[in-house]
This record gives sequence, structure tokens and C-alpha cells, in this order.
Amino acid sequence: MDSSIFQPAVLFAFFGALALKLLELAELHHVPKASRPDYAEFVYWIPFLIMPLLGGGLAYAYVMSDVQLKPMLAINIGVSAPLIFRAMAQINPWQPKTIDPGDGA
Repeated sequence: MDSSIFQPAVLFAFFGALALKLLELAELHHVPKASRPDYAEFVYWIPFLIMPLLGGGLAYAYVMSDVQLKPMLAINIGVSAPLIFRAMAQINPWQPKTIDPGDGA
């Protein structure tokens, strides 16, 4: 197995996530000028780096786990990586599960 991060699936996921951010940028012409972000702020551009890295990183983890990613699936993983990581972060396996029986129980 090739352990290079420059595998096609990783690149497809990277560019899928980047495409999502570019589409968001392209849609800003619909936003009133007063409400548009300050493009000169470095903080505005951070997601353009982080999201593709998350997408490519997640695809890399799949590939290193011997999962065969076709290009379309890799793009979907790249686009949805932030949602996947957010959902994973909200799951706390060490938090005890409690059942609320409701009022009057």
C-alpha cells in the first residue's frame, strides 16, 4: 500500500473541500456589501486551509485503513469532513448515559 498523502483519493477529498469553500466565496455577491466579510482579515481565510486539510486527512485515514475510495466518494468525504468531525466530537464515550423517565415517574 502506498502511504503517500498525494494519492488520488486524498487529492479528490482535498479539492472537494476546497471547492465547497470556493462555492461559498462565489455566493457572497448575493450578500449586501455592508454584511460581507473583511477579505483582508487573515482569520477569514483560515477555513480555506483547514477544511481541505480535514477533508484530505479524513480520506487519508480511510485509505490507510484499506478502504478503496472512488473519486466521487472521496469528493463527498472531503465536502462532508467538517460535519463528520463535528459529529465525532459531540460523541463522548466517557459520559455516562442517563435516561430521563420524565415527570411523574
